[in-house]
Amino acid sequence: MQRGETRAGWAGLLAFAFAFPFGVAGSLMIAPWVSLLAILAFPVHTSFWRPERPPWALFVAAGFLGWALISYLWSPHDDPGQIWRTGLGVPLYILFAIRVGQVDGPWQRRIEAAMLFAVIALGLFLFSETVFDGAATRGFKLGAEEHHDLSEFSIDVLVNRSLGHAAVPLLLLSMPVALISWREGGPVVGIVVMLLAGVAAFSFETQVNMVAFVLGSVAALLTAFWPRTMLASLFGLLAGGVIVLPLIMPGLIDVIPDSWRSALPASFEWRLQIWSYTGDLIREQPWFGYGLDASRPLNGEAEVFAFGELHSVEALPMHPHNATLHVWLETGAVGAALLAGVLVALGGRIAAAQQLSRLQAVGVAWVVVVYVSLIVFSYGVWQEWHQGTVALAATSVFFLAARKRARPISHA
Repeated sequence: MQRGETRAGWAGLLAFAFAFPFGVAGSLMIAPWVSLLAILAFPVHTSFWRPERPPWALFVAAGFLGWALISYLWSPHDDPGQIWRTGLGVPLYILFAIRVGQVDGPWQRRIEAAMLFAVIALGLFLFSETVFDGAATRGFKLGAEEHHDLSEFSIDVLVNRSLGHAAVPLLLLSMPVALISWREGGPVVGIVVMLLAGVAAFSFETQVNMVAFVLGSVAALLTAFWPRTMLASLFGLLAGGVIVLPLIMPGLIDVIPDSWRSALPASFEWRLQIWSYTGDLIREQPWFGYGLDASRPLNGEAEVFAFGELHSVEALPMHPHNATLHVWLETGAVGAALLAGVLVALGGRIAAAQQLSRLQAVGVAWVVVVYVSLIVFSYGVWQEWHQGTVALAATSVFFLAARKRARPISHA
């Protein structure tokens, strides 16, 4: 057993054990918890710091992260908090996933059991909330948070938002945990996990979760047939999207027929207006962007037709609700190029990994597509609770690597 294995094992066990209560509470506590446990699991053996091959993807990722942090120097936002949350948080999330993902033997079995507990418990809770119209969450919002002065509609929005956030850890972890169950001879358990995730994805009026589940399922299915080819293509497609999508999106939005836009849900129409407004801002400062967290003070006004009348809304509510636009807006073409480099390097490293199993390839595709769907259609790039949850999902994917007794998939 490597030195520090017990600490890493406890870190993984505690992370997944508490993922359930933190998920029920809206998932916001997952990020600081993972950061703290990464420090607990901090590797002290020298072999961890001497990989067989240079981790070029990590080097390029450090360049992107450094550029994003430096960009705060010209940001109009006056709160430096994001510097510390991102600059310290992201390295700790990566450290947690890599270190705990290397655990094997009895500790790996214990952590996998904690994963299964977290996913099934969270899935059953969300299933109950689906059946009983969010009764537990609604009671908490009215009782503990004292939202009695809000309208019924506003309370429904709060409840669905909280439960939609709670579904994110379930979505990201469901496929890797289902695959682990399948590998260990429990396919029925894996099917139950995916059914619970599907119910949660299509509940709580959170369309982005539905999209993430559907796209993740398609990507996972294709990867099962062509694992290495699909992973290389997927990361290459994402890298190209980071560069190209923000450049063509405003033009594509402009040519959407009015009849199509009027048929969209109000939330989708609002997103189109946010993206158009963000595209205009990017054209004004394309190379270096406006700086870290600049989205907050760059807000404007827009109107959305909903419930039979026009409503005044924010043109840029906190962030662009699209990862590619978010990166371009705040870090410019330089940041977008660095992020594209990260994706190319990471995709090449994963697709060429000797111990890549077919199940692991499917898990990678699922986690990547679900996460990208969430940040491309809704959430912000710098949101810590998302990043911390992805660290948990990445850890579960590490456990799907081909074992020494197993034969890795060929490069064909």
